[in-house]
Amino acid sequence: MAEKEIFYEMLWDCAQCNTRGMLGGSHRHCPTCGAAQDPAHRYFPKPGEEVEAKNHKYVGTDWSCAYCNSPNSAAAAHCTNCGAGQDGTKPVAIIADTVNASIPLPTPAATAPGSHWVRWVFGLLALAMVVIGIMFFTTRETTATVSQRNWERNIQIERMLSVSDSAWCESLPADAYSISRSKEVRSTRRVEDGQDCHDERQDKGDGTFVKNRICSPRYRSEPVYDYLCHFQINRWQTYRTVKASSQDSLVPMWPGVGRLSNTVGTMGPMVTLGAERLGSRHESYALTLTAGGKTWTCNVSEPVWTKHPEETTTPIKVRMTGGVDCGSLK
Repeated sequence: MAEKEIFYEMLWDCAQCNTRGMLGGSHRHCPTCGAAQDPAHRYFPKPGEEVEAKNHKYVGTDWSCAYCNSPNSAAAAHCTNCGAGQDGTKPVAIIADTVNASIPLPTPAATAPGSHWVRWVFGLLALAMVVIGIMFFTTRETTATVSQRNWERNIQIERMLSVSDSAWCESLPADAYSISRSKEVRSTRRVEDGQDCHDERQDKGDGTFVKNRICSPRYRSEPVYDYLCHFQINRWQTYRTVKASSQDSLVPMWPGVGRLSNTVGTMGPMVTLGAERLGSRHESYALTLTAGGKTWTCNVSEPVWTKHPEETTTPIKVRMTGGVDCGSLK
């Protein structure tokens, strides 16, 4: 059997005598001054202060009298305030239940005295940014002397070493050894954990309202465990770096690496622990330039570095801030 719907009284305030908190369904007129109820000023009571509408039978949304705007029951053929007929009228407006409706909305703050100074400050900041941009991006061409040239090259030497690592056991590398495992949290999952419910109030449009119970599932986070494997594995690792620089030679050259350990295992081509190989190579080139008592250092490519011997001059662009545009070197 369906649960019986319970009706509660909406409230309204009299605009004529300021009597407050009258019942929307029971008090069609103000008991103090007799003024007709204004349906546009109905409102919901505070939660917990609802008054049940006794012996209430819902017959539909009220109709508003076209002559005196009084609300009348949908079953009434004539206005109970002025006697006008129902023909040509329209239903009263339905009131929406808003969250924290009892809390007054904040009044927009008046413009603070002196706010024009704020606009001035923002204007000056914008102007300063434009000036800074001009100083950084506007350049002038000058002639600079190459006072110093530097270069450096290095080669990384890798060695096959036994390293510690871990992975989920389902993805364990085939060449792992000395394996142990532990149970760890791998992820989480959402698990339904009851419901969160609240009452949603619905204006019936006849001076009453009903409460509908709205529920949604509540969830909690639950850990998901899996096995994490810890192991040793043989991998190439950077072991040492050999370097050469302009302090060793005026002409760029790669450093010597000496003899590499290259022990091969007895079981096929497998590389044994301690074997070495050449790794990645890195090189850098820098020109030191002087002009007008100022000195700059530019990192350049090898072809640009080669084109500019010491004590030669070259055109270069200088920013208004005093910095140099190294990209202008050709």
